[in-house]
Amino acid sequence: MNARILLVISLIFIFAFLSGGIGYITLGGPDLASAVSDGSAEVIQKGSAGNVPNTVEIRNTGDKPVRVDSGTLLASNTSGDLVIATDTHVSPGSAEDVPAYSVEPEERTVPGVKLKPAGKAPALMVDVLSSSNPSDPAEAFNTQLKLWVLARGDELNIYRGEVYAMVKKRDMRFYQLRENITAVRSELMDEYRLTEEQLSELNITSPILNQTESPFKLFSVLDALKNQIGARQ
Repeated sequence: MNARILLVISLIFIFAFLSGGIGYITLGGPDLASAVSDGSAEVIQKGSAGNVPNTVEIRNTGDKPVRVDSGTLLASNTSGDLVIATDTHVSPGSAEDVPAYSVEPEERTVPGVKLKPAGKAPALMVDVLSSSNPSDPAEAFNTQLKLWVLARGDELNIYRGEVYAMVKKRDMRFYQLRENITAVRSELMDEYRLTEEQLSELNITSPILNQTESPFKLFSVLDALKNQIGARQ
């Protein structure tokens, strides 16, 4: 690989790392998991079952801002697990509504339940979140279906839990949902070079979900860099 391309890629990673550190220093506060652990923040399920995206309320009772990262998993024994959809921060002594998607389709979300951070979603799920706008209803619906497929593969049961609630809330027909799921499965296979067999066997703990991102995206970046550098030579 051209040495200049390697240099540019290295600079991108260094910039990303430094940006994260500067962001922490500027905000001067902990991430959500740390804040919940020390009792200075709590996460409450706010939206009702079937909402896409759903909503959680993050309350910061501490004296420092709390960093909330997209891809943070939220778990509960009495409400369906979620993943935070966007990056934000919650100022001291305030509360903020944050969009989140279901990643436990067989369980309904229950308003008022406290949720706890449970680590980071697999990298491929985070990549799906990064290319979606939860404020756009069509994009949010598409993203939710992708996350369910990635979380359950062929074991996705559309007649239970959060999936069933979504269908009823939208006044959909189940055949329409199946058609949409077929479409997003094709998108996932194209975008992430997954085979039908791999997609069928997926669950949220599958190692393949931790490939960093779409190979197409990486190849596109490298090709663009190569063409740009070549044009200058």
